[in-house]
Amino acid sequence: DETKAARYFRNRIAKEKQKMMERNGAINYMELVRDVLDYRRWFEFRMSYWRNTGNRNELTNAAFKRFSGGEKAMAMYIPLFAALNAQYQKATDPWHPRILALDEAFAGVDDTNIASMFQLVEELDFDYIMNSQILWGCFETVRKLKICELLRPLNADHVTVINYIWDGHHRRLCD
Repeated sequence: DETKAARYFRNRIAKEKQKMMERNGAINYMELVRDVLDYRRWFEFRMSYWRNTGNRNELTNAAFKRFSGGEKAMAMYIPLFAALNAQYQKATDPWHPRILALDEAFAGVDDTNIASMFQLVEELDFDYIMNSQILWGCFETVRKLKICELLRPLNADHVTVINYIWDGHHRRLCD
């Protein structure tokens, strides 16, 4: 495997060196090696979407621009969650935390789609911390949730924390 990998990179470097010589004659070896080892050029990712019609369409820039604000947010959250999940799957300890933290979570997304986003977060088994001025997380797709509401009366020099528990059906004040 080492021999194959070395041969592959030698060939890539030779090809890139040839391209540089054809362009301007100057060869910058640092740039050459950096470009060859840039893994972002090794793969191509294509995203697709579908609506109620059931037809799958490629998510191009033009299609993305036609999305509503909430659809744009979801189109960014879903690949983020998939990438995070892929990274966590590399862990060797099955009990490791799978932490996801979002500031202003799901801003601009409607309640139906927020419920879907929480369902995805639950299915991926993330441990999560989310904050928002309006998001409570009280959706049937959420099995259990600890909620902390922060209150700061006008011009007060303190913040009060009110704790709630969501059990998948009801939100109740903690003792």
